[in-house]
Amino acid sequence: MKKIQVTYFFEDSDFCKDVFKSVDIPHYYYNRDTASGVWYTSTPDYYANDRRIRRDVIIEVVAGGRVIALDGNGDFEGKRPFVPFNEFEKSLANSFARQQPKLRSYEEMKAKLLSLPGGEAYADPHRYWENWVFNLDFRHVTEQIVGAASWMGVEFHILAIQYTHIPTGFVFTNYRFRPASLLSGSDSRDLLLYDWQAEDLSAVLPDQSGINKNKEE
Repeated sequence: MKKIQVTYFFEDSDFCKDVFKSVDIPHYYYNRDTASGVWYTSTPDYYANDRRIRRDVIIEVVAGGRVIALDGNGDFEGKRPFVPFNEFEKSLANSFARQQPKLRSYEEMKAKLLSLPGGEAYADPHRYWENWVFNLDFRHVTEQIVGAASWMGVEFHILAIQYTHIPTGFVFTNYRFRPASLLSGSDSRDLLLYDWQAEDLSAVLPDQSGINKNKEE
């Protein structure tokens, strides 16, 4: 069987595909359908699907100088399909939730916030974004590494980030993840898992002037 070595290029989530480019120069491009796993040759300008790759072609996905996946449209011994990032993200959230069964979901966290004195205003869908995590006291954010995972040869840290909500004074922990190579405080992705203590609600925070009230994604 013929072999092609490729490296991951980017995720095109709008069209449900991952784009790869050949290791050899000149570079050729290839698409993998996120849902079906079918591989196609790709146009070099707009990365649109071109021709379906033959079943007798093995595609070696290379990262960090080693082969991390053996994929293709055919069946062959030792096949290890490429794992799209969104599948990795879902698997990471599910496995961490199983390890920590007391964690709460997005909907549970939102219901808790809306039930607090001062939280009623956030129930108005015409006033705020659906992502309700905003008006936070960023002066007192704490961050802790609580786990690790890897994808495509990249190491990730699982983070427990504690926030205080204004004006309710509600203290909660949001679990997120980001590449281990990035510094503390860098952007991270939300696992939509939360935790809090029943007794951690304090009075309305004093001295709220100058607090960054940007919405947290």
